[in-house]
Amino acid sequence: MPGLIVRHLSSSDVTPAASRNLEHIIEQLNQDPRLQSHHTRRAYLNDLRAFEAWRGTRPLTKLLVEEYAARLQKEERSPNSINRALAAVRWWARRLSDLAYESPMPKAQRDEIVTQAARVVQVEDVSGERQQKGRHIGADELQSLLQACRADSSPAGARDAAILALAWSTGLRRSEIVNLKLEDWKRHLSGQPLEVKGKGNKRRYAYLNKNAEGWLRGWLRLRGANEGPLFYPVRKGGHLQSRRGLSDDGLAKILARRSQQASLAQALTWHDFRRTFAGNLLDSGVDLATVQKLLGHSSPTTTSNYDRRGEATKQRAIRNINIPFWPEEP
Repeated sequence: MPGLIVRHLSSSDVTPAASRNLEHIIEQLNQDPRLQSHHTRRAYLNDLRAFEAWRGTRPLTKLLVEEYAARLQKEERSPNSINRALAAVRWWARRLSDLAYESPMPKAQRDEIVTQAARVVQVEDVSGERQQKGRHIGADELQSLLQACRADSSPAGARDAAILALAWSTGLRRSEIVNLKLEDWKRHLSGQPLEVKGKGNKRRYAYLNKNAEGWLRGWLRLRGANEGPLFYPVRKGGHLQSRRGLSDDGLAKILARRSQQASLAQALTWHDFRRTFAGNLLDSGVDLATVQKLLGHSSPTTTSNYDRRGEATKQRAIRNINIPFWPEEP
């Protein structure tokens, strides 16, 4: 372990093979208790894999990371994408520094590694804006999706309609939907909100309206009362696979299939439902702080970035501004 830390952060000419670097990174990603989210670990791994392939045998230094950021900018990567990559590199530098503290290496060598890691952590995010990803889903599109589900007489039709209604009315993340259990629904029936485990192991409450409850009841009549995941995979022939729940990828395939059946002009993602949930709440006059809590965001800035309602919303807002006006006499 000490040798690996030195090769990553010191000026030594000896560098482990790229595959060994990644093995070390994967090991530490899985061991760091601060990284609770599977999606965060996967994103960090992808970004660090690209960074390690680029840096080759060069030591991890502040100047090198700044050079990498400049290269990504020349490739016209979005600021968000670049800053996510920088966050992964900064995490890796901090992790290597922590490991150095635990190692039996000489103090002078440890101090050099800690100093270099601290400098890497100082690399700042890049600024700038790009066109935001994702879009707002129209109510007519939701209706087409639900109709496509109703046209499917198998249990998959009822299940998919329930998932769509749940996503529309709660703004849950894809991972939060697949992690729901039947016991969560039972607590809701007893008058309690849905308790959701979100990013960073943070918990919040979600609330269902009556129409969303109706779609869910239709699925649960077919699902049965077995404990376990709220949503099951459905095999050909309508057979429920009750021993396991849906996966994130399975949910993505469901949306792609129903979008095609609904003949939607534009592709959708599950996160678009989350953006639409935010936009619908803001349209109905809900304040930003409440929308932030319902989405489970730590910052209102993140919540405001979810607004994809378009220019028509801005035009309506301007029309609502009252300015006194007296026309001139003819």
